[in-house]
Amino acid sequence: MTDPTTLVSNLINELKGQLALSARELKMRDGWDLGCPVMVIDTRQDPKRVIATTIRGVTGVITTSYVIDHPLMRAFMARNKEVGAGQAVTELINAPDGEEFAEVWESYVKERDERGLACWSHDDAAKFASKSKKAFEDGCLACVAITEGDEGDDVGVLTFQVKSEWLTQ
Repeated sequence: MTDPTTLVSNLINELKGQLALSARELKMRDGWDLGCPVMVIDTRQDPKRVIATTIRGVTGVITTSYVIDHPLMRAFMARNKEVGAGQAVTELINAPDGEEFAEVWESYVKERDERGLACWSHDDAAKFASKSKKAFEDGCLACVAITEGDEGDDVGVLTFQVKSEWLTQ
């Protein structure tokens, strides 16, 4: 992945017109709620996919997982980077917490098969909702960028905010 600061700067400048529509809508709101507009930008394809949604709708736009935050899934992901998925699953199933890992793994596989590979967890989405409230208070539009992952990650996720006044000039 490119340097995050450079990537965000480039996205803001390139997509200013598309971001401005949501910024105008945001400026008309009296207060923050789950219906506040946010932007999701998928940078993994060309042209970039830009989706205007709401805080409530962001988990419908970005594939979100209930289990990737589980400590055993985190252990799997770390081990996967070192030895690959097959070996990591075998090791964790044969570990002392193997039975619990098997249940978590089954949930993960079911999620992945039904909804696709998750970009973030529901906990990440909740943290973004909190960030969007702070962004609203600062007069900013909250954004999420889905990027190519680095160091063995399938995807990367960047959250940032942009001044609504600047976007609507």
